[in-house]
Amino acid sequence: MIAIRPKVTIALRLAVALAATALPCLAALKVDNTSTYVGAGRWDWTIFVDADPDTLRQIDCVEYTLHPTFPNPVRKVCSQPEAKFALSSNGWGTFTVKVKIIYKNGRVEDVDHQLVFKQQSAPTQLNVTAENWSKEIEPGWWDWGIYIKGTPAELKRIRCVEYSLHDSFPNPVRLVCSPDNRFLLTARGWGKFTVPIKLMLKDGTVRELGHELDFHSQAPAPK
Repeated sequence: MIAIRPKVTIALRLAVALAATALPCLAALKVDNTSTYVGAGRWDWTIFVDADPDTLRQIDCVEYTLHPTFPNPVRKVCSQPEAKFALSSNGWGTFTVKVKIIYKNGRVEDVDHQLVFKQQSAPTQLNVTAENWSKEIEPGWWDWGIYIKGTPAELKRIRCVEYSLHDSFPNPVRLVCSPDNRFLLTARGWGKFTVPIKLMLKDGTVRELGHELDFHSQAPAPK
């Protein structure tokens, strides 16, 4: 049996206590992300470290390893505790981000974070509808246009409109971000179908509509 003197025991306990106080508060730390739908199946997203200010100040750098399809997939953010070491990017698919948290005292913590893309519904009522005009150009074939109808104030709340056409159309998901002609999209075809519509508002939220195309000879909608 090895005898340990009382003074040595006290010194060891003090060293352990000091080491414990030097470690960051890991229980208060997590990695999270925000997301905003921008159309055509793509999202703007931001990943960050969520922790109390004292814990964030103990971090030197955060290294994010993105999916290998990203250019320069390993990205390091340093000395930005006020911004929670945030990294922003854009894409269409979710994946697991490898996160390496490097503390100023040399400690390294590895965390996996699965990106989550959430579509937010508009918190307030948006009084708009979708309508279409059409013109027969030969028997059974139509030029047509679909647009958003509403007051100027309501239309100003919209950033972009995404129309999902029938799969038989080339590039069926069409994004219109110009408010000219009420976010008008024109096409040509012979069959009617329901057009799913996403209204992307300037506050980052999304409102969904559906419009059944109606073919009848009439002039295009006024500006």
